[in-house]
Amino acid sequence: MTGFTSMIKLDLFTMKSQSVSYLSLLAIVLLFAFMGSSVITLCITGAWFIALMSVNIFAIQEKNNLDRLYGSVSVSLHDIVLGRYMFLLLNYLLSILAVIVLHLAISLYHNTEIAASDIFLGVSLSFLVFSAITGIQIPLFSKMSYTKAKTWSLLPFIAVMLLVFIPSFVSAFSGVIAFMQSHTKALIICGILISCIVQLISYRVSVFFYRKRI
Repeated sequence: MTGFTSMIKLDLFTMKSQSVSYLSLLAIVLLFAFMGSSVITLCITGAWFIALMSVNIFAIQEKNNLDRLYGSVSVSLHDIVLGRYMFLLLNYLLSILAVIVLHLAISLYHNTEIAASDIFLGVSLSFLVFSAITGIQIPLFSKMSYTKAKTWSLLPFIAVMLLVFIPSFVSAFSGVIAFMQSHTKALIICGILISCIVQLISYRVSVFFYRKRI
């Protein structure tokens, strides 16, 4: 078994007590879905929620002094950090899958049209939102303790919120939005590529900071 898979299993065990909290995501998605929200909105909401929940692992890590436990496990520093990224990515993928399944079920219930392009776009944009938030948060928590980085970790949420909502209220962005809507496939591909690049850079930075801290 590789080192990072051991860390994923350790994180899964650590977060086992928090699993009930994920039911609130289903409740929020159901509420938004029955209000007529698009699958894109549902996916972005899911990504936002999972990114918010992600910080809990760092809080538990500090509270239970898990850094000492990580040091006793026979895995490299790279595997420790990579395991954390893979754990959070697994959380995201399972949550978005649940969101899509709920969307499909409700669409069938209401006998509404299911647009595959909207689903792919929702996944792409939600992955971009998730990567932007966690891509900043994880290096912060790798550099500082949870208590010290807690306030700073709110900045990516604020930044993403502004990027999502400002274009809707500034007419200058209307042309950009229209261009994006007419190039859906390119937007989907770009969203996924940028997300992967952000995750890779974030991982490298986290390894550097975590090595300095321990």
